[in-house]
Amino acid sequence: MITVKKSLNNSMLLVENEQEEMVLFGKGLGFNAKPGIQIDIALVEKVFIPIQDLKSRHFLSLTATIPVAFFDVTHDIIQLAQQRYVKKLHSALFFTLTEHLFFAVERCRKEQSFVNKLSWEIKRYYQKEYEIARQASALVSARFDISLPADEAVNIAFHLINASGDNDTTTAHQQVELVNRIAEIVRYKLNKTLDIDSVNYNRFITHVRYFAERILSGKIAASETEDFYQELLRHRPAAMAVSLSIRDYVQEKYAIILPKDELTWLSLHISRLEDGGA
Repeated sequence: MITVKKSLNNSMLLVENEQEEMVLFGKGLGFNAKPGIQIDIALVEKVFIPIQDLKSRHFLSLTATIPVAFFDVTHDIIQLAQQRYVKKLHSALFFTLTEHLFFAVERCRKEQSFVNKLSWEIKRYYQKEYEIARQASALVSARFDISLPADEAVNIAFHLINASGDNDTTTAHQQVELVNRIAEIVRYKLNKTLDIDSVNYNRFITHVRYFAERILSGKIAASETEDFYQELLRHRPAAMAVSLSIRDYVQEKYAIILPKDELTWLSLHISRLEDGGA
């Protein structure tokens, strides 16, 4: 049974469900909601993380200091993102992005700017997130009658990347930097101009993004596919040599030994770049 403990604002409630505290969201849900009443679950749009640790307690404190309009616009942005994402977004995004947008609007009104050093990498390697973030930035600008700086879309994209990862501790900055470093190794080792707009390059970057996520979350597969690995070693030695350079970099920086399965798939994508074409 879901019972109201406290109305946080017109759209959010702190409730208790089976002796566990959590936050519910639904536009108008918190209006006139009194402690002790039971909630019609049909009115609930989203259930957020249980309030159990210091981080979630911080999230809860935001409802007392940030106007409800920022929670509402974040809710709309998340709905927009989920229409285009195949991956599930962490529920914590609702709070982290709300807090970010609140301070972004404050900075804009004070004419303070924040330049993100990884703007190029986000625009190149995370095009879907960046496009969603651009729409989100325009939505915030219209909602609060301001004009957010162009780089703000990059900052919003970082929040989307973080929220789509398999591990909460994996930061978007680490992931973007690793993707960029691997792409640099491939460009340098192949020693040729790559068509960054080609289908094969986009497939390569998509693979590297998930590869970087697995490394940073400690979820590298342990399987070893010997036959396919040996086949590529014999017939695509240049591509395999690039993969071995990536292996050495990952081992040196992250103390992770890559299994042959990971090297095989890297080599397969690199061999397609080596061949060129679309």
